[in-house]
Amino acid sequence: MSASAKIDAQVLLEEFREYLRVQRSVAANTLSSYEADLRQFFEWLKAGTLGFEPSKLTEARVRAFLDHLTAQEISLRSVQRKLTAIRVLFRFLVIRGYIEASPIEKIKTPRLQVSLPQVFSVQEVESLLKAPDKNTTLGTRDAAMFEVMYSCGLRVSELLDLETGSISWDQGTLVVKGKRSKERWVPLGKYALDCLRRYTARARVDLMKGRYHDFTFVNNRGLRLTRQGFWKVLKAYASKLQFKKDMHPHILRHSFASHMLERGADLKSIQELMGHSDIATTQIYTHVNAQKLKSDYEKFHPRVAGEVSELPKEPAS
Repeated sequence: MSASAKIDAQVLLEEFREYLRVQRSVAANTLSSYEADLRQFFEWLKAGTLGFEPSKLTEARVRAFLDHLTAQEISLRSVQRKLTAIRVLFRFLVIRGYIEASPIEKIKTPRLQVSLPQVFSVQEVESLLKAPDKNTTLGTRDAAMFEVMYSCGLRVSELLDLETGSISWDQGTLVVKGKRSKERWVPLGKYALDCLRRYTARARVDLMKGRYHDFTFVNNRGLRLTRQGFWKVLKAYASKLQFKKDMHPHILRHSFASHMLERGADLKSIQELMGHSDIATTQIYTHVNAQKLKSDYEKFHPRVAGEVSELPKEPAS
């Protein structure tokens, strides 16, 4: 197709979405995000109604769009995400023959300040794991969820997508489906395995209320627990325990990595367990532990903490 011809923007988005879904195995949330970002870009170009003309997609036009976003005080993270969506779209246009080369490969992605994840201390994790009332159905479920997430370092989506058939009771392992449907094997700790066994044997059966599906963690209506449902449960326990941390759904996952690193685990092993495709993602936890090291140093070193106000004076010569 000639690059000078106009393309129906809606048709292009549908082709692009299908390409990402089928050939790139992109997650549904990412697909929706890309689509929303590109619709905004098309609207700014007026391509949504007038058609999309690949030959007019120049580096200058994209830079003008980024300047527009900056003027709107859009967060740097959002600008970064939108540029990524546009970059992937251009590569798709090259693959489909709409353009010969992407005009924006020279545009550098805005660098974000590294945001260190909040983590629980070991004591806080122990308090959280002990908090659910295991004499109740929901308490048994909550104990199993927290134990499994912390034991395996799972993402929330991985925890909630976990199917009963993915649990190997004899080996004490899980098969976890991560990003882009990549599967990985992870071991379960003894406490997590015991809690999971207790939950699936009785509490899950009670919660299912006669329904049938394979999702392990369910709500009080027997349906797969949603991300929002999990977040609500976690926040309720954190509030009850009066945790002062800035809470986020992955705090147990981050705590898993940080605590493993503190105890001498190899960074490559942590990468494999967490399902990171790039070890640079895992390396952020070295910064978390460096931060804790600095805090401990300032708290306990006598010359920093102020426990020794003066060094002994040299005797007069």
